[in-house]
Amino acid sequence: MKSSRLLRRTESRSACHPGGCRGRGKGAATFRLADTGQQQEPTPRQVADDLVATLSLAEKIELTQQTQPALPRLGLPAADFTLRCVTDGVESEFPLPLGLGSSWDPDLVARVGVAMADEIRASGGGGVREIPLVNPSYDPRHARNERGFGEDPLLCSKLGVVYALGLRGPEKAHPKTVPVVRHVDDLDRCAMAPGFNLRVFNEYEMPVYRAVVETGGAAGIVLSQMMIEDYPALAAQLFQLVLRGWSDGEAAIWSEKQPGRPLTSGGQALALRLGADAFMGGERTVEEIAEAYHRGEVTEAMITAAARRMLMLRLQLLASSAGPAHVDRKAHQELVQRASRESIVLLRNDGLLPLLVGPGMRLAVIGPHGEGLADALSRRVTAQYVSGADIVTVPGLDGEFELNEWRPGRYTLTSETMTFDATAGPDGVVIDDEGAPLEWQRVAHGIADAVALAREADVVVLAIGSNPALDGENRTTLELPPQQHQLVRAVRAANPNVVLVVRSSYPYALRWEDTYLPAILWSAHPADEAVAEILFGDHAPSGRLPQTWYRADDDLPPTLDYDLIQGSGTYLYQESEPLYAFGHGLTYTTFTYEDLDLSSRVINSHDSVTVTVRVRNDGFRDCHEVVQLYTRQLNSQVRQPRKVLRDFRKVLIPARESRTVTFRLRGADLCFWDVTRDKWVVETALHEVFVGGSSAKAATSAVLDVHGSTLPARTLAGVAVNAHSYDESMGVSLVDISSVAGPVVAAAKDGAWLGLLGYDLDGCRSWSLTASNDGDDPVPVELRCGAPDGRLLGTVLVPPTTDRRRYAVATGSLMPVDEVSDLFVVFPEQGPWITRIGFA
Repeated sequence: MKSSRLLRRTESRSACHPGGCRGRGKGAATFRLADTGQQQEPTPRQVADDLVATLSLAEKIELTQQTQPALPRLGLPAADFTLRCVTDGVESEFPLPLGLGSSWDPDLVARVGVAMADEIRASGGGGVREIPLVNPSYDPRHARNERGFGEDPLLCSKLGVVYALGLRGPEKAHPKTVPVVRHVDDLDRCAMAPGFNLRVFNEYEMPVYRAVVETGGAAGIVLSQMMIEDYPALAAQLFQLVLRGWSDGEAAIWSEKQPGRPLTSGGQALALRLGADAFMGGERTVEEIAEAYHRGEVTEAMITAAARRMLMLRLQLLASSAGPAHVDRKAHQELVQRASRESIVLLRNDGLLPLLVGPGMRLAVIGPHGEGLADALSRRVTAQYVSGADIVTVPGLDGEFELNEWRPGRYTLTSETMTFDATAGPDGVVIDDEGAPLEWQRVAHGIADAVALAREADVVVLAIGSNPALDGENRTTLELPPQQHQLVRAVRAANPNVVLVVRSSYPYALRWEDTYLPAILWSAHPADEAVAEILFGDHAPSGRLPQTWYRADDDLPPTLDYDLIQGSGTYLYQESEPLYAFGHGLTYTTFTYEDLDLSSRVINSHDSVTVTVRVRNDGFRDCHEVVQLYTRQLNSQVRQPRKVLRDFRKVLIPARESRTVTFRLRGADLCFWDVTRDKWVVETALHEVFVGGSSAKAATSAVLDVHGSTLPARTLAGVAVNAHSYDESMGVSLVDISSVAGPVVAAAKDGAWLGLLGYDLDGCRSWSLTASNDGDDPVPVELRCGAPDGRLLGTVLVPPTTDRRRYAVATGSLMPVDEVSDLFVVFPEQGPWITRIGFA
């Protein structure tokens, strides 16, 4: 009787069921890696508390598994928490996150999330779904660049939140799906990979994850088995003081098995002790957890806490599968078309667009992405298509193959019966996808055919770009592959009226194309119908770039560097002029910004200011403008971004009319992470507030005087500095977080260094390191002045400590420095783990 009463209560108490009661209150305590700030009240847990109290230990352990058996006495059917891709079962082809990011339209992205949730439910394919969300993009060469919404944390947070909330639905207790954040392990690129920086971690990495968890968009979080088992101290801090704090302890946390890595009883027990609730991606581990319990490695209280959270989620999963799901296919197709259209960015236009269609107009459509576009264009005008690719034969294979180069030295060969890939190695030898040497003979010259067609056309539409099948690995260059660049140059020589349509999952360095072609469009989505509408002027382009397009490889670090402050990464710190700036995008009119007004020119850190600006459409057609608000701190004791996006609005402005756009800017929004005190601060400083159509266009600006705090002087005499509290670094990783030693850093390569900028060494005559060294010999660490290769001030030899996590203090003498200087702790070789740097 009790179990049926409990289940009835689960179904009936909508007022206080999870998602029914919401409020605000104090969040969890803050660890030095993140500041949790204000948190929402936890949703009521009475139903789960009542149910879990009726379960045996064995039943509680079952709740930690990916597939869970039915509990008939409680009226609960079996549950499957297998994590599926968000697009599984979704018939509508919505743009991927990068394409949605280029829309700069939160309302649109929210509607896409809702539509996908409806199609997921209608498919019956399982409601636990991976939110396609990753950190903002540091580097456009990074693999799977299309999975993120862009390079800015605010843009990614706003779009990620509405997307996740759309997937989950308006009622948390009765969700449409159960969205899960899977890529929290991408934090390892900042924490465990070379380039760790606390400011980057807090200001750039964490906001998107915090936003999607804190708002309730994510029902759970997945960490990898590697993170938990190899970096348990770091995982513990993420669990208890960061991830749990954001959700007031309610979000479920999984440990995901990695391929080729065995599951062990000890590993399962460790995950539960750290705070994980369940396991996915591997075989059932009920017996291993039971054995760990009997050995005393985990307690029943730990298992009960995990079971309670999973039971809450199981009730939500049950609710998400109840009832019919209605899918309006026509409305969804219209939404796909709108999303595709808004994802298109007009990068350049010298007046060729929109195309002036007249009787007898002839279009030549050329390029590897041109066939579908030619079909769409031919409904309005005469459009002929050639791919521009060579036709080749391959010894030992029947038929002729079209040869396309998608990346430098990366080819796809396609015939009527087969497709395969080929790669050119450093020695120029080409091998197929099975590693066998490959040769081909050209039987038709694709560029010659393209040139012949271009000469006969009024306008050429040249469709080039990337192949998504080859986007699973990092790029080595921003340049177009040679075959495509040669095609562009040859076609432009044959006909100057060229519209370049770039379809790709990442930016290219289009210096030549920007100089010599009159019009360039970019889309991250295969949107042939939408591109045709833009070309013909049926709709004006409204997309904006969600990440910077650089001029050349030299504008980026030579390798992927995760300290964007030191590496001058993204629009935030980039010093060279980009080809197309973050936020850039043209349309079929021009806009004028005027009458920028701040409600106050002086505010305190806890106050806010209203920013208003009038935007006028100077043209003769209605168009959207994405009005972007940025700030720049003009004076500071530490390096600040060149500009930071603070808000944006996508506004439809009728022809020859104006619209007033209003933003609210809080003093607290202007904070940054003070590495010396491990907390957010608003520094007393002047800030330039500017509004424009991109990060490069300060159409109008004003100065705001913010009264906050003054950073304390950086004096070192008698002081011990946390080793992770540096300003800049090269090749340094966060390797551990100990409850005793705190965060621990180490060199990830020989010659790594960390910089302590603007410190006063007056009176210091010795320095020390609290460090460990699991090698057999002492390892030197140097302190230098002015630069990593500057004047040597002293050397400390870190002795062997036998245990990696046993720390000792090693001391060395110090040359006197009587002025404020930039200091660099240099690791000539790898080895020591450092937690504190002391000065005496």
